[in-house]
Amino acid sequence: MSLKPLLILSLCIAIAAHSADTRAWGPRGHELVAEIASRELRPDVKKEVERLLGDRADLAMREAATWADEARNEPAFRNTGSWHYVNFPRGQCQIDRTAQCRDGNCVYGALEAQVKRLQNRKLKLADRAEALRFVIHFVGDVHQPLHAGWKDDRGGNDKQIRAGRRDGGNLHGFWDGDLIRRENTRVREHADQILTPMPKLDRTWNAAAATDWALESCQIVKRPDFYFKGVDLPADYVSTFRPIAEQRLVAAGYRLGNLLNHVLSF
Repeated sequence: MSLKPLLILSLCIAIAAHSADTRAWGPRGHELVAEIASRELRPDVKKEVERLLGDRADLAMREAATWADEARNEPAFRNTGSWHYVNFPRGQCQIDRTAQCRDGNCVYGALEAQVKRLQNRKLKLADRAEALRFVIHFVGDVHQPLHAGWKDDRGGNDKQIRAGRRDGGNLHGFWDGDLIRRENTRVREHADQILTPMPKLDRTWNAAAATDWALESCQIVKRPDFYFKGVDLPADYVSTFRPIAEQRLVAAGYRLGNLLNHVLSF
C-alpha cells in the first residue's frame, strides 16, 4: 500500500474517533428530551417555537433535536465539536472555565452562548432558529453523564465493554443508545413510559443552570459503581443505571421546556 492511502485511512480513523467523542444519547434520547419539553411549553412560547422552526412544536423540536450532531460535519460548523461535552479531571467534579471551557468551547459554555443568541430579538429569524436548534440539543447533551465525564478516557469512549455476547462497544456508546432503548416503541409512547413527576427537580433557568447540570452529570460518573473492572458489563448494570438515565432524560425535557418558557415569552 502506498503512503497516500495510509494517510487517508489514518485521517478517517481520527475523524471517526473525534466524532464518537461528541455524540450524546443518540437520536432517540434527544428526541425524547424534545418531546417532553414540547409538552411543557406555554401557548405563546409554543407559537414562537413554531414560528422559528416552521412546523408544529412537538414535531419541529424532535427534528431539531438532532440537527447539531448532523451539522458539525458541515464546513461551517466543524468548530462546534467541542460544544457537545465538557471534560473533567478524573474524580474532580469542579467547574474551571479556564481549563475546561476556554472561549466558551464546552457544552455549558456553548449552551449559555446559544441561549443569549436565542433571546436576542434583533437577530435574523434564521439565526435565532439556529440558536434554538443548538439549545434543544445541548440541554440534552449536558444531561448525558458521559458528556461531563473524565478527560483521560474521553468520556467513556476509551472504556471498552462487552454486553452479553456483543463485543466491540464502549461505555459511552452504551449510554447513548442501548441503555435507554425500548424496542418497537415510538417517541411519544416512549416518553409516556419514562415520564414521571419529579417534584424536587429544580427546573429554573438562571446564570448557573448550565454548570449545575454539568456537575449533576459528573457526580453520576463519579459513583463507585459507574465504572467497572474488565470489559464485561455487570449483571445489574442496566437495572441500576437505566432508571438514572431515564431520569436524566426527563430532567432535561422539563428543564428545556422551562428554559424556553423563560427566554421566548413575550
